Amino acid sequence: MKWWRTLVALAVAAALGFLADRLRSVPEAVESVRAPLVQADLIDAERVSEILLEREGVRHRFVRTGSAWQQVEPVAHAIDGWSMRQLVSKVLKAESVRTVPLPSDLGANARILAEAGLAPPVARIELLEEAASGAPRRELTVELGRRSLAGRAFARVLLPGELGRYHVVDAELHEFALARDPKEFRRRDLFIDLGEVDRLSYAASGGELVLERSGRDYRIASPVRARAERVQVEEYLDAIRRAKSAGFVADRPMDLSVYGLDPAVATLRVDSGGVQRALLIGDAVSIGAQDRFGLVDGTTTVIRIPAAVLAPMLPRVERLVDAVASGVRSRDVGGIEIAAGPSRLSLRRETDGWSGSVGEQGTAAGRLGRFDAKAVDGLLKALGESRAGSIELGEFPSAESVATVTLLGFAGEPLDSVRVARRATDGKTLFENGDGVLRLHGAIELPLSAQELGFIERGSPDAQPPANR
Repeated sequence: MKWWRTLVALAVAAALGFLADRLRSVPEAVESVRAPLVQADLIDAERVSEILLEREGVRHRFVRTGSAWQQVEPVAHAIDGWSMRQLVSKVLKAESVRTVPLPSDLGANARILAEAGLAPPVARIELLEEAASGAPRRELTVELGRRSLAGRAFARVLLPGELGRYHVVDAELHEFALARDPKEFRRRDLFIDLGEVDRLSYAASGGELVLERSGRDYRIASPVRARAERVQVEEYLDAIRRAKSAGFVADRPMDLSVYGLDPAVATLRVDSGGVQRALLIGDAVSIGAQDRFGLVDGTTTVIRIPAAVLAPMLPRVERLVDAVASGVRSRDVGGIEIAAGPSRLSLRRETDGWSGSVGEQGTAAGRLGRFDAKAVDGLLKALGESRAGSIELGEFPSAESVATVTLLGFAGEPLDSVRVARRATDGKTLFENGDGVLRLHGAIELPLSAQELGFIERGSPDAQPPANR
């Protein structure tokens, strides 16, 4: 049986020789030790200011300025900072579950890398640090290979000491960098990080509305010059700050006129902190649809603006104008002049109430006396606190004028003047203070005559000493 043992020995030797020959063309060893893919000291995550992601033959370049991220290739668009931080974190926290050294044979090396999807790589990620003073700019490059089984994938770090091996990693980084549409990194906000608004203009075929800020107050500069109601303006601006697109329609389109954006159907411009932002609003996305095409100025992507988002963004003068007749506070009024038909009333605030005179237009003389403080307060409340039930833009109906009320300061200086009319068609009372805005009221307490204001002439039997009133 020695011949049989000899045959077995020869067969084993041949098999070992064949195996040794095969091992020369594959990695010499596989090290199954879980460890970070990237050493912690290679780059500072907080200082990463540029990210390059190459996938599917397209180079996506993201640049950070301050805390804001912007995509600059292949399109220009604001990017969600959280997404960029997540991408950096997933690169730096990726774990190698196995390290696979590469053979010295160049042919075998290329074949193994190709089998792992690393020659050429499926994707490439570069992280570049913001240059520190007096120090070179550090960068890190990671190549991603194909996906494997059981949630694994292949990757390698392009460092001098890493070129002779690649890694088997968890596929979480591949999921984030490859499975996501790059459009998901983009911010959908129509006005990015909008702060205090200094000026806003909305231009369409019907004209232009301009809203301007002065200190804490806002004024409408066009199509009328009028006070704006701060609460309504803030609600409107908050709607603009919250507004988001419903998605991205086309990157770098050849012809914007196809979307009604060249020229735009309407343009909303917002100035904030010395920076002007603009939203171009185009045609409806389809026949019968309410959603519109849009384009944020400075970007190259046509977006879809939902009707529910667009509606509160379109300013209406009637909604923004201050519905109160006068912006003068009651406590700042030291005097009141009322011209009602042929009558002229002159009121002055005293420490214990209101005094003044009642006379005729064009005459200096008048009857002196006192006015009922509650009645005067009712007049000031009607002018300075009561909100109109509706607003109209138009000329004051002089033919239906009832009175002109001028509010004076304590030095006799004019503060504001309100014209009052009663419309014959519907019986409504309307106020206008020179701004072309008609503020309409239904039933309202508005004392304008001497009798309604409780005038008591000095020396009359009904007059009482101020202390007893």
